[in-house]
Amino acid sequence: MLGRLKRRIVSLRWYLIARGFLTPPTYAEGARLTPKRLLNLYLGRYHFMRGDTKLRSHPTRLTVEPTNVCNLRCPGCFTGVGETGRERSFMSLDLYRRLLAELGDYLLEIEFYNWGEPLLSKDVYTMIRDASQRGIGTIVSTNFSMPFDAGRAEQLVASGLTTLGVSLDGASQASYEQYRVRGSLERVLDNCRLVNEAKRKLNAATPRMVWEFHVFEHNVDDIETAKAMARELGMEIAISKGWVDGPDWQPPGHVVREIGPDVPARFPCTYLWEKAVVNNDGGVAPCCGAFYDEDDFAQLKVGAADLGAATFMSVWNNESYQQARALFTAREGPESARKLICFDCPVTVSWERYKQHQAAGGRPEDFKGDHSFNDGFIYFFNRRHLFGGEAIDLQPVDVPTQAAADVAGGSSLPV
Repeated sequence: MLGRLKRRIVSLRWYLIARGFLTPPTYAEGARLTPKRLLNLYLGRYHFMRGDTKLRSHPTRLTVEPTNVCNLRCPGCFTGVGETGRERSFMSLDLYRRLLAELGDYLLEIEFYNWGEPLLSKDVYTMIRDASQRGIGTIVSTNFSMPFDAGRAEQLVASGLTTLGVSLDGASQASYEQYRVRGSLERVLDNCRLVNEAKRKLNAATPRMVWEFHVFEHNVDDIETAKAMARELGMEIAISKGWVDGPDWQPPGHVVREIGPDVPARFPCTYLWEKAVVNNDGGVAPCCGAFYDEDDFAQLKVGAADLGAATFMSVWNNESYQQARALFTAREGPESARKLICFDCPVTVSWERYKQHQAAGGRPEDFKGDHSFNDGFIYFFNRRHLFGGEAIDLQPVDVPTQAAADVAGGSSLPV
C-alpha cells in the first residue's frame, strides 16, 4: 500500500512537471501558436532546464525600444532623472523590420517600451501592426500623459495591439504627480476614454487596458479609489510595489496580500534564455534593467549598408551571453565575465546562495535570501559610478525639451 502511494506521488509529480513544460506561457496572449513557435518554446525551456550556454532556440519574447525620449521626469527612472545612457533617438524601421524578419516566426510577444515613452514615436503604430499581422502578441506600457486624439486612438486600436498598460500611480493629481512628474492625471484619463471610444467604433476587443499602479507611501491610500476608477473605465488594475531610493519601504499588510510577498529569486534569470532586449540605437542589452551602453552585449548596426552585417542569433550566442548564462552554473569565470552586469546582479547572487542552501539540505520554502526586489533596482541605478560617474541622486530634474506635440511627430531631438 505504501509503495503504491509513493508511485502515485512520483507519477503525479512527473505529470505536473510535464504539464508545466508543455503549457504555453501567460505572456502568449494574442499570439498565434504555430508548430514552429511551440517547438522553439519547448527547445528554449529544455536549454533553460539544463543550464545550456549555447542555444539553438530563438528568444520567445522581444523588447524593442521605439524611443528613449520621454516627456515626464519620474524620479525612479534613468531617463526621468536626466541620465544619458545612449543618444536620444528613435529606433529605425529598418532595424525593427530586420529583427522581425529574423525572429518573427518564433516570437510569442513583443514589448514596445523600455526607457522612453513609446507613443512619442511616429513609427510605433506601424511597428505594432507589423507584429500583429505576423501573429505576435503585443504590449505597450505608456504614461499616456501627452497630446492624443481620436485619430491616434483609432490608429492604436487598428494596429492590433493586444495589451495597453497605462502607468497611473495615484487617484488624484496631487498624489499622481509626486512620481509622474509633469504628468496630468485628467489627460491620462481622457486618453483612456479615447481608446475605449475607438474600440467601440471599430468593434474591437483589443487592446486589453490595464491600470498599472505602483504603490508608494504617498499613494497607498489611493488604491481603493483607483480600483473604482479603473472599473468605470473598463480597465483591469495591476498593483505593484514602487521602487524607492535608499532603505526599502515596506507597504502595509493588506497591500502585500495584493501584490504578493517580495520573495528572493529561486531560479536563473529567464532573460538570458528567453527574452531579448534591443534598444533604440541597436544596442543589445542582457535585460530591461541595463541602461548604459557600456553594459550592452552587442551593437546591431542600423545603417542601411550594415543591415546584413550580423544576425541577431550570432549575438544571442556570443561570448557575453554564454558567459552570463554560465554564471548560473558557477558564479566565476575570467575577468570579462566578472565585468558583466550579470555577475553581481541580485538575481545571480540569490541563485548562487539558493543552490548553497539546497546543498546544505535546506528546503526551498525556507530560503529567505538577502536581496529584495528594490535591491535590484538600486543595483542597476548604481552602475553609473563604474563608467566614470557618481551614484545617481534619484530626484527629478527639469531638462529643457520641445513641446510634446513636436516629439510625437517623430523628430529626433535630444532631451
